[in-house]
Amino acid sequence: MRLEPVFWRALEHLSERAGIRLGEYIAHQADRCPGGNFSSFLRVHCMLNHEEKIAEAALEANYTSLMAVVRAAPVPGVILSRYRSIIGTNAAFLEWLGPIDVAITGANLTTVIQVRTRHPLNDVWQRMLEGKQEEADARVLYVAPGRVNAAKANFVAIHADQGKEFYAIMWLSIASPKQSSVQRDTLGAQASAAHS
Repeated sequence: MRLEPVFWRALEHLSERAGIRLGEYIAHQADRCPGGNFSSFLRVHCMLNHEEKIAEAALEANYTSLMAVVRAAPVPGVILSRYRSIIGTNAAFLEWLGPIDVAITGANLTTVIQVRTRHPLNDVWQRMLEGKQEEADARVLYVAPGRVNAAKANFVAIHADQGKEFYAIMWLSIASPKQSSVQRDTLGAQASAAHS
């Protein structure tokens, strides 16, 4: 079974919280797995666990607790304002970006990474602001000299203070580190085309 380090950390945290050894925890999850790809099942399990923490934070309508949840999450996460500016990130997101020379807090998300949604991002974002859509899937690219980082993303809308406040959280599902050079070249070509 191969998992990225971020998911191993998540599973270690979950096993500690359950009060059992990591091997036992994984064995329990194997019993729950409906078949197919066990590694993918574990990734989804980790993500769902952290989405529950987000729901708790939204119910509290407390910015501090929301930040604490994202910062504690082992998967890359970003908190966004209604204007898509980056309010905060966690260490896993900064690790995914790699070395970066500019401050990203306060920057507009689309100036840091490229975001591709099924429908235009502005339309998707407006639907989330209006409460007509609670989440959206996307593909994201971060392009820097000598590297292209690709991931799947999930945006989750957070309506607080009886709908007066809006935040969104973007969680990344990191692409496999065994991505072929053909895929990397294709992503690089797409990124170059998007910049021109």
